[in-house]
Amino acid sequence: MDSIRVQKLADIPVSRDGYSLVTKSVANDGSLLFLSIEPGGAGAVRETYSRGGGVFPKPRMKEARRFRLTLVAADGSAREIELPELDVTFPLVDVFPGGRILVVATRCAWRGPEDFDLNGAIVDPGSSEVSRILLGDGIERTYVDALGRIWVSYFDEGVFGNFGWGGPGPTPIGAAGLVCFSETGDKIWEYSDDNGMADCYALNVCGEEAAMFFYTDFPLCRISRDFRTTHWRTELRGCHEFAISAAQILFTAQYKEPPDTAYRGQFDGSALSTRRVRLQLPDGSPLPRGQLLGRGAHLYFFDESSVYRASLD
Repeated sequence: MDSIRVQKLADIPVSRDGYSLVTKSVANDGSLLFLSIEPGGAGAVRETYSRGGGVFPKPRMKEARRFRLTLVAADGSAREIELPELDVTFPLVDVFPGGRILVVATRCAWRGPEDFDLNGAIVDPGSSEVSRILLGDGIERTYVDALGRIWVSYFDEGVFGNFGWGGPGPTPIGAAGLVCFSETGDKIWEYSDDNGMADCYALNVCGEEAAMFFYTDFPLCRISRDFRTTHWRTELRGCHEFAISAAQILFTAQYKEPPDTAYRGQFDGSALSTRRVRLQLPDGSPLPRGQLLGRGAHLYFFDESSVYRASLD
């Protein structure tokens, strides 16, 4: 079986002053993003509660907390950006082309017509001004493209409703499964297909385009700059990340497969054929469990101390 070795890209910056790392991501330009929260905030930003036999994330913190974004550029230089107090929980982070920062809470409750969580925060690092927008509940991934548009994918609760959305409240914001917003929170586009989407498992946004892999039939869909969609059938199920180039794709493991399993594919007209490969660390050992993330033609792997990357040719 063929193998692909990830190469070490950078060390994960050590949080200082008692701050705790809560989110790791990659920006459209390849910069590495590390979001940390002030001392004492790590528990609040990941707080859950029990309801009806289930455990759910709290959609916002009781008290806003300070965050810090460490941005490591492609040339290895790093800078820290102090953010104003935010109440977001289980946050996702990205950066706009002009330098503003998007921090998103993945959950969002509807309590009444004029009472719901504005779970997207756009921060101007120069002035510390914050604008809040509604991006909906049940968010799986959030990325900003080269045009400053916000792409949001949703898992099943975001599609079908929870936390008041879909009953007694309005139709869930993410009912389409994938939505593209303007920086002011207006819907520019949402996915529409006769078969619909129950859960957007994987999203990759690079340049001015996006691609996704979704349940129930798990096709791959590419979305062009002007929202034209192209679909390919796959035989894969349950992959949560992928790297993609003009000619190739690299999916992560399917359901219940070891973390070092991957599938490399080749585009050939309307066909997409894949073959199984193994992901390895630089020393040739199997890739362990950790965070995987696909952005453009790169598949990133984060362990506790380092960032690695595999790139498509």
